[in-house]
Amino acid sequence: MTTDQLRSKFLKYFESKGHPVIASDSLVPKDDPTVLFTSAGMNQFKDYFLGKRKDLKRAASCQKCLRTGDLDNVGKTPSHHSLFEMLGNFSFGDYFKEEAIAWAWEFLTRELGMKKEDLWVSVYKDDDEAFGIWKDKIKVPEERIVRFGAKDNFWPANAPEEGPNGPCGPCSEIYFDRGEKYGCGKPDCKPGCCRRHVEVWNLVFTQFNRVGPNKLEPLPNKNIDTGMGLERLASVMQGVPTNFDTDIFKPIIDEIRQLTDKNDPAHINAVADHVRAAVFCIADGVLPANTGRGYVLKTLIRRSLVHGRFLGLNGPFMYKLVDSVVRAMKGGYPEIGERRENISVIIKSEEEKFFQVNEDVRTDLENLSAELKAGRKATIPGDRIFYFHDTRGLPIDLIREFTSGEGLDLDLDGYERLMEEQRRKSRGATKLTGEVFAETLTAAVLGTGTRSEFIGYEKLESASSVIALIKDNKAVDHVKGPSDFAAVLDITPFYGETGGQTGDKGVLEGKGFKIDVLDTKLVEKVPVHICSIKEGQVNAGDKVKAVVDSGRRMAIARHHTATHLLQAALRKVLGQHVHQSGSLVAPERLRFDFTHFKPMSAEEIAAAESLVNGYIRDNAGLSVQVMGIEEAKKTGATALFGEKYDKNVRVVDVKGISKEFCGGTHLKATGEIGIFKITAEESVAAGIRRIEAVAGEAAYDKIRESEKILKEVADSLMVKPGDLPAQIDNLLNRVADLDKKLRAYQAESLKEKAKELVSGKELSDNGIAIVARRLDGYAPDTLVNLTDVVKRSLNTGLVSMLAGAYEGKAFIVVGATDDLAKSGVDSRAIIKVMSSVIRGGGGGRPDLAQAGGKDISKLDEALKAGMIAVKEIKK
Repeated sequence: MTTDQLRSKFLKYFESKGHPVIASDSLVPKDDPTVLFTSAGMNQFKDYFLGKRKDLKRAASCQKCLRTGDLDNVGKTPSHHSLFEMLGNFSFGDYFKEEAIAWAWEFLTRELGMKKEDLWVSVYKDDDEAFGIWKDKIKVPEERIVRFGAKDNFWPANAPEEGPNGPCGPCSEIYFDRGEKYGCGKPDCKPGCCRRHVEVWNLVFTQFNRVGPNKLEPLPNKNIDTGMGLERLASVMQGVPTNFDTDIFKPIIDEIRQLTDKNDPAHINAVADHVRAAVFCIADGVLPANTGRGYVLKTLIRRSLVHGRFLGLNGPFMYKLVDSVVRAMKGGYPEIGERRENISVIIKSEEEKFFQVNEDVRTDLENLSAELKAGRKATIPGDRIFYFHDTRGLPIDLIREFTSGEGLDLDLDGYERLMEEQRRKSRGATKLTGEVFAETLTAAVLGTGTRSEFIGYEKLESASSVIALIKDNKAVDHVKGPSDFAAVLDITPFYGETGGQTGDKGVLEGKGFKIDVLDTKLVEKVPVHICSIKEGQVNAGDKVKAVVDSGRRMAIARHHTATHLLQAALRKVLGQHVHQSGSLVAPERLRFDFTHFKPMSAEEIAAAESLVNGYIRDNAGLSVQVMGIEEAKKTGATALFGEKYDKNVRVVDVKGISKEFCGGTHLKATGEIGIFKITAEESVAAGIRRIEAVAGEAAYDKIRESEKILKEVADSLMVKPGDLPAQIDNLLNRVADLDKKLRAYQAESLKEKAKELVSGKELSDNGIAIVARRLDGYAPDTLVNLTDVVKRSLNTGLVSMLAGAYEGKAFIVVGATDDLAKSGVDSRAIIKVMSSVIRGGGGGRPDLAQAGGKDISKLDEALKAGMIAVKEIKK
């Protein structure tokens, strides 16, 4: 049975048991800042488990998940993964243990045909209820039911004793017996003994609220949260020894084997896992970065490249595997195929950066090695390891590889202490974010239990009632001015910020008060008005007249409709690979991020701008329809990749030009935009470009501003604006000519200066000629050029040390002729001694090194220290 068939069977089975099938959420949790990635099937149902939402009683899903806590084990064990799929069925105060256990058993034994005698179950040691259901109702022999403690069969693990406080409960797990050939050989082998028994399904019975150590109170509403790893289930059903031998991994692993002649399953499996994870992260909008989710993605890519080195792959290769991931996963996630080319470009770019950084960092490691050896030290300190790994992005395996070649040891204990400190801070930051999140406006609004009707697509004014007032993140019954607060109305024309469109502003007018609406947010689909009252008092229940700033709304609508036209134009000019990656729609401008592989040329920008203005002149009409999501897809409407939509979606159709899923506010016809102007095009990340533009009155103002600047420049050059190009060409030619003459003069001047310096050289007892001079006012690059000329003047047996003050800083350049550098004289070791005197640092190559420092007063002392260091060199 294929993995795709297993996924489908599971969802259909639970659909037949009254479970709505909910699509996988994004890997990036939309409304939960307490976690970086979706790590379990229950994540998207958090509000249901907490009782904040009640429109579902049960659900089933296959959720793509990402966990990075066990990356070191990925590839080494049969079933560790970073990205995996979690099958799950859930009950929110509906059914409980008996149904959950019975359906799990029925699905495995009847639907999948597993032999009952191959299955074992575990229960929490004190859960007699679950034990009784398994034994008496399911008829599992008592000898195949094992009891485990809270570490193994409670969620969260060890919660009764260790916490945290909150909802928790016992687990029951179902194990599959792979047979004696996978076991330890002991006659009493059972789950928990070895890898013979594979945990297939975990059933969590959330029935308690922990209020203190070993103090568990029954919950009024008991929940079911189950999880079954799809990859592990596939390995069992397909009778293969590891998850990596299943059909879902085969295309990826086959592709890797085409790239290498080495047969190293651990490294091959790790690459297969990590490239899958990288593809799905990027597909859900994550881009490589130095913090947060982007750092996790960067780590996955770089770990893959380290594994690749062990497979003889010493250049970018992961991008070549994207097609195989798409082929393997298209059954469950056909949408990733739409971005395969863009994903390949992003991965390749990050790979290229890694290898470039590798070279740059290697130079810095060599400098550090020279510095340590000069000081007769043989161990790289923990803080330097931490710097190269955490700040510079070099994997520990590559640091080990370098130091072993240099004969240096690593202070790994010191490094681990710093890494643990960083992990502790990171955990604290995440916890803090979660605590703040719990007290935010979102929690406050949900706590009011209010709902509001949005009528802002048709009207900009309404007669409304205040149904909730929120101040200091708490619901209150009145607010006195002057004060800032939030308000919820029963009916509102105010659009809440979402989908990249900024929220509305306006006023709420009532008896004895006038409230300024400074912004509008959308919280759990409720428009929340961010308000300020200067005087008077507003009470919950008051009647108000809600009035949106119509001019501002119109400006936003111009920019939003223009954004749709821009995407259509870009797909015509650049190709159908263009997809929206993000946007901002504001009254004064728009920003549009999209998938594309290189900077747009001036001609392409002009063509896109011209197309949009053509669409505006066509005055095409806009229509809006609400329809089922599948029906909308069939009409050709485009969706924002990675976004999760409701069953019914709003489709904005610009006749003959564009059709998109969109909940924003728009014009009635394109002609209302007036004019459109692109103001900037730039890179956001590899494979992602950004256009900034203005429309309507904002575009007109931008054009007037440009004309004013153009006229001022023309007036300053005393020419007409139309003659500016010719005048600028003339000036550039004159500058180039003067620059050429200046360089010739400088070269001749350096030769003369070099002769002067060499004539004053000092010959040390070790036979090395030394040029040491302080030259204030020389720029650092001039000192470097002069050092090169000095070295060429003598050609052999010379060390040059030039130091000087420039723009308030101290600079030193040391150079050694090639013969000395090859014989072991190292400019980096000399610069290290000198830079410490001026409270600075630097580096370079054995034949040329430079440094900067803060203490100009110590430059002469630094030159003396350099002289001593050279004289102590033993040739």
